[in-house]
Amino acid sequence: MKMFKRSQSVLVLVLTVMFFYACSKDSENPVVPPVVVSEAKLTLNGAGYTNKAVTLSAGISAYSISDTVTAIQFSGKADNDSLYFIIVLKGNQTGTVNWNIDNGAILLKNSSSAYIGETQGTTTVSSYGAVNGKVEGTISGKLIEQSSQAELNITGSFSAVRIPDIN
Repeated sequence: MKMFKRSQSVLVLVLTVMFFYACSKDSENPVVPPVVVSEAKLTLNGAGYTNKAVTLSAGISAYSISDTVTAIQFSGKADNDSLYFIIVLKGNQTGTVNWNIDNGAILLKNSSSAYIGETQGTTTVSSYGAVNGKVEGTISGKLIEQSSQAELNITGSFSAVRIPDIN
């Protein structure tokens, strides 16, 4: 539960940065960043899904300097469900991490169900690029719905644009 509260803070921080980043002043000589595929290709199994292949887009990654945490966020739909998927990692480097209180994943479904993964899973970051580059890797684990305790197995890959670090 501690990770969920911390993840909520990181999510709010990421959303705030996204808002200000998107609304920043236009330059007369804009720099066009390289095109980076920003999506998570996931397979969901359990909690109402049977090996459901889902592609979530609008991937964005930010590193919080003060929290020393990287948050990666995606959004999209699966059938009629709106999904928001967040990966939380301690640090800002490549490697494989086992889920624990500092590392894990959250899947928000229709703003009413929260699936938390903080004990049974791994995230592998294969590339941690510079700002405007990409953060990519794979994920595999079990998420638990907080109210019903329903289990949702998740596997897949992700690639997200890295925005400037947050203080």
